[in-house]
Amino acid sequence: MSEPFLTADTSAAISAISSVVYTIFTLAIVVLTALLAAENRRLRKAGTDPEVVPFLSTHPDGNGGIIFNLANIGQGPALRVEYKLIGDEADFAAHQVALTNDAERAPIGVLPQGEKIAALFGVGYVLYGSDAKSGGQRLKPFDVAVTCYNLSGQRKISSHKLDIAQFAGLRGIATKPAIREIAEALKNIERRLGASGGLSLIDATSASDTHVKKLRGDD
Repeated sequence: MSEPFLTADTSAAISAISSVVYTIFTLAIVVLTALLAAENRRLRKAGTDPEVVPFLSTHPDGNGGIIFNLANIGQGPALRVEYKLIGDEADFAAHQVALTNDAERAPIGVLPQGEKIAALFGVGYVLYGSDAKSGGQRLKPFDVAVTCYNLSGQRKISSHKLDIAQFAGLRGIATKPAIREIAEALKNIERRLGASGGLSLIDATSASDTHVKKLRGDD
């Protein structure tokens, strides 16, 4: 009589191996489920996580103006956005910085993803100290503190350093634009003419001019 194909010991071994494989498979499913859940949470958070950053740029018209920008480069809308310039107030005044920390300025209600707001910061050659008032020194680096909230109401605070020196070497920024020099030259001419009490009319006609004689009644 032949022996059975599976003995009791063989069946027990196969059962034990199956149990181990099943346990490992179950643990793998649990781990993958946890990883997928964490990834879903991360994606949801990324979809509602704004990132508001300030930066300086040149005016698109090329007139030497410097623009202050506040952009949302994150993945969700930014709510109740506030910003504050932190630097030497006397230095700001000496360089005629146009953007100030207005105490009456309310937070920006919503700054959508991919959007920005822009405002005139100053004039390039003045910020670079090309006029007498600034003492020949360019504007010192300064910080901008930004606060905003995401859709879940979580507050995010960040600080960013800005430096006008980033435009060093760019033509038309550190020096006065030609069109502005022309405008100032015209103003100086107008001022001198005004100081002279008006124009003096000079009769350049000749006394022998027939038309002039008729006007004078000489004929």
